[in-house]
Amino acid sequence: MSSTKRYAIHEDFAKFPAMSVRFTSLVIGFLNLLIRLSRLRRKHSAAVTVVRQKISGDGGHRIELRVITPKNLKPGAPALVYYHGGAFAMTFGGMHLENAERYAESTGCITIFVCYRLAIRNPFPDGFNDAYAALKWAVDNAGQLGIDVGRIAVGGDSAGGALAAGVAQRARDEGLVSLCGQMLIYPVLDSRCNTSSAVEFVDVPLWTATSNKRMWSMYLRNYAEDATPPYAAPGLGALQDLPSAYIETAEFDPLRDEGLSYARELADCGCAVVLNETRGTIHGYDASADNETAVASMRKRLDFLKSVFTPVE
Repeated sequence: MSSTKRYAIHEDFAKFPAMSVRFTSLVIGFLNLLIRLSRLRRKHSAAVTVVRQKISGDGGHRIELRVITPKNLKPGAPALVYYHGGAFAMTFGGMHLENAERYAESTGCITIFVCYRLAIRNPFPDGFNDAYAALKWAVDNAGQLGIDVGRIAVGGDSAGGALAAGVAQRARDEGLVSLCGQMLIYPVLDSRCNTSSAVEFVDVPLWTATSNKRMWSMYLRNYAEDATPPYAAPGLGALQDLPSAYIETAEFDPLRDEGLSYARELADCGCAVVLNETRGTIHGYDASADNETAVASMRKRLDFLKSVFTPVE
């Protein structure tokens, strides 16, 4: 029996194949080439300006950012520092840029889109350090950028969700800034891969339990299996005193249960949590942007951002 018959996956997503990704330089290099070619056709929204910015990271490494600003935005605006998904190893697609522009345009925020180092060549902590450096740059340059430092959120999808959640934990620990929110879209959170969904879903469309395990082996290849470093797997971190969270999960996604667990544990620690449990969905389901569930999820993301960006009277 096929996975799409065994699981109640919506017909819009059932057409996608199950992909058991091998994290080799050849395979990932080919996939990244296809992704880069696909995004060449995409044009920016006329409602925003997009400026490419290079900043200094650790060891003098240069990090590329895309600063997306709605036109005619007044100074003192909120900001979203956003990290794209791609299993820590793959570059960003056109959908990532389209969504980033949508977040900026629809909420009146400056979106800082981070092109962090990819783990096929630069395993943890390189990409994570880039992610944190981008937030620090936004805080340090808030006045010049026209950002209200009291209204900065982080966000990310999939592996980008891991980076966002880890950055939020490190910002708390180091006292960098008091973030107003964290938007985590079907996030990667737990390197142990031992939840029910991370074990069961070996044959679901797009992202499988097998690919998930291989991803972690690639990302943390410089660490012992029982020695996950701080911030790499945010689900294993300390969850007290973190900003309000939006957590979105997909029903037939190996990452589902770690997302649900993270939401519960954050709430237990007194964090305000908006949980969006989507049904009939798979990891990356919002690639079918016109699907009614994807449309509803985008609306919920925007509502969350607007709520945390609203100044407290």
